[in-house]
Amino acid sequence: MKVTRNLIREYYGIPEGEAHAYHYVNAGFVKCNEENNAKVDKTTFVGDVNAACTITGYENGWKYEAQYVKGDPVVDDLAAIAREQRIGDGCERMLVSVDMTDPVAGESGVYRARRALVAVECSPPAGEPKNVLKLEGVLHQNGDLALGSFNVLTRAFIPA
Repeated sequence: MKVTRNLIREYYGIPEGEAHAYHYVNAGFVKCNEENNAKVDKTTFVGDVNAACTITGYENGWKYEAQYVKGDPVVDDLAAIAREQRIGDGCERMLVSVDMTDPVAGESGVYRARRALVAVECSPPAGEPKNVLKLEGVLHQNGDLALGSFNVLTRAFIPA
C-alpha cells in the first residue's frame, strides 16, 4: 500500500481548561512535514576505521506553511500566538499525529497515533499585496512522544 500525505493526519490541541479541543490540521495548510532531527553520538575506536554510532535523542518538529484562513481554529490560534508574541505556556499546544492506515481492530474511528506537547513557533501573517497572507513556523516537540490511539469521531487521544 502506497501511503499518501492525507493518510497521516495531524490534530492540533488548543487548551480548554484542563483539557484540549483537537482540530484537524487541514484548512489552509499547504505543508506540515515532520522532521525528527536525530542526535547521533559518533565514536571511532582506536582499532576501527569507521565510527560506531548511537542515536541519543531527537529534536523533533513539524515545519508548516498555511494560508491565513480566518475562522479556522488552528490558523486563528497560530496567528494569535505570532501577533501577540506569546511565550512559555502561552504558546504550548498538543499535537496528535494519526496514522489513518492503521485502524485499531474492533473500534470504529480509532487509529494508532502519537501525541506530543509542542512549543509553537510562528511568523506573523505575511505576504504580497492582493495575495493570501501566509503563516510559517515549526511546532517544536517538547519532551517525549506518547504512543496510543486517537478516535477521529470524538477527537480523543487514548494513551497506550
